[in-house]
Amino acid sequence: MNTKEAVRRACKAQRAALSVADCHRWTPMLTEQIVNTPEYKSANSIMAYLAMPKEANLDDVIRHALEHGKSVYVPVCTDKTTMIAVRLKSLESITRGVLNIRIPSELYEVINPHDLDLILVPGAGFDRQGGRMGMGNGYYDRFLKELSPCTFMGICWSVQLWDTLIPMDELDQRMSKIVTEQGVIHCV
Repeated sequence: MNTKEAVRRACKAQRAALSVADCHRWTPMLTEQIVNTPEYKSANSIMAYLAMPKEANLDDVIRHALEHGKSVYVPVCTDKTTMIAVRLKSLESITRGVLNIRIPSELYEVINPHDLDLILVPGAGFDRQGGRMGMGNGYYDRFLKELSPCTFMGICWSVQLWDTLIPMDELDQRMSKIVTEQGVIHCV
């Protein structure tokens, strides 16, 4: 199983097989790991994401950030190749967008990616060298390509960490750090 598509299918199937109960149980531990990273503590502007079912959930991280006066941004896809970071002022002001993804319902206040202090990046799977398997559309890879790797880190459940290397193309962005509910992995 070395082709990228086969690995992507395996990552997606593995996530689909997770129980909702486990995801709920892991969320407070994941939140704790993230909010205790030096990157999070020092960040004023954070880009998180509004998780889909069974995806590593950041709703409590978003609440924490808002309560502590941080500016929170979430991704919104504007077309088949472009993603923007849009300000989220409250988890109550969200609606459903394309593919039933949660998005802010208020007028979009967009930030330049270079002005974000920290970007929390989801993935279908990661390897311990920072390789990331996304959902296949390349939104994050294009969004991150101009940014310093020290401004972003991968977020996933520990069961989404692969011991084998995830196939990477030249456009794919490596994570310098991955955070799971069990801890922080510093990638080489």
